[in-house]
Amino acid sequence: MKISDANLKIILDSRKKETLEAELKADKFSVKASVPSGESEGIHEAIVLEPKKALEKFEEVKSKIIEKDFETQEEFDNFLISLDGTPNKQNLGANLILALSLAFARLKAKSEKKELFEYIGQIANRKAQSVEVPHPIFNMIEGGAHAKNNLDFQEFQVIPEVKDFGIALGLGQEFYRKLKEFLEQKFGKENVVLGDEAGFSCPFKNNEEAIEVLAEVIAKYNYPLKIGLDAAATQFYMPAEDLSKEGKENNYIIDGKNYSAEELKDFYLKLIEAYKILSIEDPFYEEAFDDFSILSRVIVLKNVKIITDDLTTTNSERLKIAIEKKSGNAIIIKPDQIGTLTETLKVVQLAYQNNWQTIVSHRSRETMDDFIADLAVGVNAWGFKAGAPAAPERLAKYERILKILEIRN
Repeated sequence: MKISDANLKIILDSRKKETLEAELKADKFSVKASVPSGESEGIHEAIVLEPKKALEKFEEVKSKIIEKDFETQEEFDNFLISLDGTPNKQNLGANLILALSLAFARLKAKSEKKELFEYIGQIANRKAQSVEVPHPIFNMIEGGAHAKNNLDFQEFQVIPEVKDFGIALGLGQEFYRKLKEFLEQKFGKENVVLGDEAGFSCPFKNNEEAIEVLAEVIAKYNYPLKIGLDAAATQFYMPAEDLSKEGKENNYIIDGKNYSAEELKDFYLKLIEAYKILSIEDPFYEEAFDDFSILSRVIVLKNVKIITDDLTTTNSERLKIAIEKKSGNAIIIKPDQIGTLTETLKVVQLAYQNNWQTIVSHRSRETMDDFIADLAVGVNAWGFKAGAPAAPERLAKYERILKILEIRN
């Protein structure tokens, strides 16, 4: 497929910050793709260029892109990687490369008269699946880098225990409304605001109080929901060199208390037991493979998911280490962490080869692009994170999965 034209422009994301949107054309087809970005980013993620700088870089390589004929997604993505020429995409930027990579996928799917999720499933070498879709993981209460409150954990989630995605989405939306009513009664309307992902932010005393609230609303209405957590522990981890300056002995600061990795592990086990927690994402900081491993071994019979994100950053080499050390059993998949669809799919394949589950995820600063919905269905991901079931940029992803269900049925 020969690209006849390529364009790039700056658009605003959900937090009114600049990001990129690419447009590619071939024959009679024209497609667009935009890229999100994270408020809290792992140090091993590919480099994101300032959008205006990315526009300059694009003008340098545009002619090279429209001169060539690309037969496959991998050929196109590898060409972009070679143009960049760096291990972490610091030359062209992962945001520029990804916008082009995702747009090419849409263009190729159209040229082959396929739905995007079908095209992704094909190049991911996934066999035809039954009409099952990922479990939605709704971010209901926010803390950490995503909200201005006392909460150290970044996300307090609910996960429906129903198979029908439409019912699950309706359940999530109903819970969201009930939770808002509960929080407004508890804290007053003026103290209930929204975080980056449309989850609620309130003046909770501590992290466990937020979990208790979710558990109370679930019990009150007998909802078929489980609780999940994204600790994002790197955000409350204190490096060793800073400990002496602060007069601290242990690395983790939660609710103003100092925890060692062992004490933090025990804290998680207490929460898992008390609230029947289904999953914990990033329970330790982004280099702590061994601490992840210790927690994973302890909960192996509890059917709890230990999910890696900052630890693995959708990176095959990081995932290989995590697999070898048994640092978890599920991985967050964020294409913008690595920069191309091809590399993303290789991480997914590596996870499946080692019996890990995948959770395709959005970022805190999103656009209206719903590509990740097709990605989640295309790779048959176990889970799907798109934030609270409320804001337009979040609902666009959930509603795309509903549309995919209609198409597949």
